[in-house]
Amino acid sequence: MEFLDKSTIKLDKVENELDRFVLDFVKILEKHTKYVIISGYVAILFGRNRASEDVDVFVNSFQDFEGFVDDIQRNGYWIVNEDPNEALSMLKEGLAIRVAKKGAFEPNFEIKFPKRDTDFYSLENTVKVILKSGTLYIGSLELNIAFKLFLSSEKDIEDARFLFKLLKDNIDKERLEYFVNKLEVRELFEKYLL
Repeated sequence: MEFLDKSTIKLDKVENELDRFVLDFVKILEKHTKYVIISGYVAILFGRNRASEDVDVFVNSFQDFEGFVDDIQRNGYWIVNEDPNEALSMLKEGLAIRVAKKGAFEPNFEIKFPKRDTDFYSLENTVKVILKSGTLYIGSLELNIAFKLFLSSEKDIEDARFLFKLLKDNIDKERLEYFVNKLEVRELFEKYLL
């Protein structure tokens, strides 16, 4: 792993099946909207050994949602359990849609519009991750760590611990402190990460 600058990481890893799934899909997604990958897949991307059924993604609005739907269908994906015509309405109502390979339910992308200020922050402050087979954009590492503590399940705390231990020499400590305070997870931060 090499930090090329504060917002670009070159990751030299053996890509797994989930990585290939993500890279394949984001090549389609980025033609239609700005996106950011957040939450559990970020820890998996950096080497945490655990399973995940979904990849959480925030997107800006779609210029042409029908074009996006056509594109994913042409490339072997489907919107899980939803009429494509109703999917945009769901997004606008603050709900997520799931996209998977045709005939499958998992793994899937859980796509949603940002709602909270931290969601918008993730979308506007992406980290570019360069892999051998492509590039993808993840959310702020500092926010990801604090948010995993906020979610506070055992799996989420372990994700936060893994990311913090791996990246503590390369993250912005002041920004991490800001998000720890903003999300009111100081006690969990001190208990599990320090």
